[in-house]
Amino acid sequence: MNAPRLRIGVIACLLILLAAGSLTPRAVAQAEKPALLRIIGTDFPVQVPRSYSFSVKLRVEYAFREYHEVHAAIYEGAGGPLNQPLWESKPERLMEVGQRIYEAQLKSPPEDGKWLLTGYVLFRNASGSYYFADEEHGPGFVEMSIKVADNARLTLRAPYGSIPVTIDGASYSTDQKGMLTRELQVLTEHTIEVLENVYLGEGWRVIFLSWNASDTSNPKSLMITTDLLLTIEFRDEFYLDVISSVPGVSGAGWYRSGSIANFTATPVVPLQGLEGLLGVQWRFTSWSGDMDSTAFNESIVMDRPHRVIADWTLDYVGVFSLITLISAMIVGGMAILFTRRRLKRATAVPSARTFCMFCGSEIDPNANFCSKCGKSQLSSG
Repeated sequence: MNAPRLRIGVIACLLILLAAGSLTPRAVAQAEKPALLRIIGTDFPVQVPRSYSFSVKLRVEYAFREYHEVHAAIYEGAGGPLNQPLWESKPERLMEVGQRIYEAQLKSPPEDGKWLLTGYVLFRNASGSYYFADEEHGPGFVEMSIKVADNARLTLRAPYGSIPVTIDGASYSTDQKGMLTRELQVLTEHTIEVLENVYLGEGWRVIFLSWNASDTSNPKSLMITTDLLLTIEFRDEFYLDVISSVPGVSGAGWYRSGSIANFTATPVVPLQGLEGLLGVQWRFTSWSGDMDSTAFNESIVMDRPHRVIADWTLDYVGVFSLITLISAMIVGGMAILFTRRRLKRATAVPSARTFCMFCGSEIDPNANFCSKCGKSQLSSG
């Protein structure tokens, strides 16, 4: 009789242990086990200065058939035996389904190092306080690792070396690999600024675009909470130099890398001053340098800085045309004058002949005496 009873007692103990296997540190008696009690979220800083006061939040989800006394606590170290808590909330009675946020005020240790904390949400019965460690009803705990140090490392990464950067008013430059690292105080606002235009060589500059391809503010203000990497994004631009000793060219300027630059030369440009008035002019002949072409309008891919040169030649055709025109005008004028004179002579009326009244000899119309007989031609009456 004693053997069967002992066997039944052992089986009962095993069943109790299996039912309470998910509870820590002690089992729950009978049917007082809640349906659900777990930590579903946390909010805590990953780094804090030494001896710094800060808050930690635990977001809890619960589901009860009956009222249960629930409280949260935070212990130092990994999950395990529950000794003296760093913080513990006041117990409260909860029922049905809902969520709850617990906020704990903590103070970091006075030494640098890694600080491991474990947050719990516990329920209480007549035997003590418990939390769930399984996924079905919990978990009712969470580990939080916090770095305790006054400073954090800020690393700036640029695609080029020697990029000027200002941090909190102090000037620095990236190294040959484009990297810059500084130690900054955590949980303090800092200001970082980079030049909008950085000239890397003749005809080559980069334009600031963003930090980490998302933030375009410059200068940038930020709160350092832990080690941080910022990538500085730039856009390359190249200069097209259009050289000409004669006015009338266009297209010089800065262009994005890979874009197409158009440049133009005026076909004919008159000279200044008297020569220009006489018709002397510059005539475009060709492009040289990074472009070999005779077209007035050309284009080039801006994959690097480029230089194109406009070539010209003096054109005197206008002068020759002007001389020919003037000569033709002179010859035409003289021809017109000569023609007019001939026409005048051809249409002139012959003058009347005068004879001596006495001897009948022909005399000058204006003569008073006859050159033959010597008699006066004046009438006596």
